[in-house]
Amino acid sequence: MALSFLSHCLIGLCALSLFAWAEKECRYLPGDSGWPSIDDWSGLNDTVQGRLIATIPQASVCNSLPYGNYNSTACAELRASWTEAETYVTRPAEMMNPYYQNQSCDPFVTEKPCELGNYAVYSVNVTGQEDVLAAIRFAKEKNVRLVIKSTGHDYNGKSTGKGALSLWMHSLKTLQIIQAYESDTYSGPAVKIGPGIIAGEAYEALANVGYRIVGGECASVALAGGYTSGGGHSMLNTAYGMAADGALEWEIVTAQGEYLVATPQENADLYWALSGGGGGTYGVVLSMTTKIHPDGFISSGALQFTLAGAPNESSFWEAVRLFFEQMPSLVSDRNSLQLEIENNTFDVFGITLPDQNISAVQPLVAPYLEELTRLNISYTFTTNFSATYLDYFASIMGPLPYGPYPPTEIWNNRLVPRSVVLNSTANNLLIDAFKLAVADGTFLVGCNGINVADNEQRKHPDNAVFPAWRDAIASCSLTAFWDFDAALEVNLAVKETLVSVYTPAIEAATPGSGVYLNEIDPWYEGDWKQEMYGVNYHRLLDIKHKYDPDSLFYGHFAVGSDEFTVDGSGRLCKI
Repeated sequence: MALSFLSHCLIGLCALSLFAWAEKECRYLPGDSGWPSIDDWSGLNDTVQGRLIATIPQASVCNSLPYGNYNSTACAELRASWTEAETYVTRPAEMMNPYYQNQSCDPFVTEKPCELGNYAVYSVNVTGQEDVLAAIRFAKEKNVRLVIKSTGHDYNGKSTGKGALSLWMHSLKTLQIIQAYESDTYSGPAVKIGPGIIAGEAYEALANVGYRIVGGECASVALAGGYTSGGGHSMLNTAYGMAADGALEWEIVTAQGEYLVATPQENADLYWALSGGGGGTYGVVLSMTTKIHPDGFISSGALQFTLAGAPNESSFWEAVRLFFEQMPSLVSDRNSLQLEIENNTFDVFGITLPDQNISAVQPLVAPYLEELTRLNISYTFTTNFSATYLDYFASIMGPLPYGPYPPTEIWNNRLVPRSVVLNSTANNLLIDAFKLAVADGTFLVGCNGINVADNEQRKHPDNAVFPAWRDAIASCSLTAFWDFDAALEVNLAVKETLVSVYTPAIEAATPGSGVYLNEIDPWYEGDWKQEMYGVNYHRLLDIKHKYDPDSLFYGHFAVGSDEFTVDGSGRLCKI
């Protein structure tokens, strides 16, 4: 009996030990025994000099419980602005992605209490290195999930997380122009910017002193963060390369609390990883120094035709096929283009010719216009001249600084290799896949036509940009818009069709390519390591383990993310 009793006691002790170990291997959630006390959080707030912000979701103004701040006028105003980027960019912990919002606190779902759900519980309003160090120490000591939010443009929920402490980088709005940057690899103008600077702000500030910068079409995206670290496509890619190709320095705090400057010469492995290997993965970026370019005029064109203006559906889609066939000549030299395909409209709204006379636009497009005439398709074609890149950008992507794009899309991306559009059979398969995807009007296809392959004028630096970009003629995304008036199940069904039907069809038409890791749906079913990082993945993983040996930084589809899982309660757990 004594032995049996002892055995049971030992088994019980082992069970308790295993429970404690399992709990420690998971980040704590509110309600867990190890969750930090109010005094712990108060201590952190003292350390960061009162800059700790407890999350109260802004949509709580539409719910009576539990915050007690229901306001019908404020709720109506929030509903009206819910799809505007400024609603999320300028507030801590708010997330743009309605999938991760999960109707936990939604201005359109008011019959249940407002809950935090996947919102970070607290945010540190970061003003410098010491705030980051304090948050890192706290997260490691208290076993709390740590996330980084610049703007919240984030299709994979990297900038939020249930039970998380968030580093809110919005206040780091530093911008310093360096007229004569000098290094072993570059001599010329540059700008040092903090992660709080969004593209629209950078465009305006630099235009005022005669420069332009490679930045996104979404003006509300922060440049010194996931945008550039993910590669960064732009209307200026063909002229200057990917955004990551222009990066010169990264100022960073690592998970081990080290302050480092990463350049091609100093901490070169970290520089390589940060320049294309994905954001929120290797440390906390305090600033990025990147190339800027003398500003000048932009000549441009816009072309549109519709199904109604075509003799039949077959000729409409033949015209789309011919455009992609001619795309290599359209984006040669320094040119790029932006287009959208719907089931009844083909709209090339930005044929971008940096530093070229307006007289160059018509001859560039003339061979394609001749094909439209041959097909008896009515079209509209206009040309435009802008004195600066800022003027041009604002004319088609304004108003600045935030731009027009709703940040609440359902989105999946594919890079289209140049070889596909140059092969008539492969090009036909691609257009057939696009036609399938837009058929019922739920989705549209948006493409950036670019060329970032090396040439005599432009050599890309050694960095972690996904190699498929160098072979791509376009980055195309299938896009639908979240319906906030519909049931959650309706929107999830749209996502399911996207990842299980339309995406595989486009992948089959673009074998051997991949995706833009910043514009991929969290339900993506492909081999994400290969399709987002390719041959760079194992080197990136080694760098991740070197600078973040305890895996403090996690993001869905980020390097090393398969070392974790999220359990049924939303708890982040080490595998």
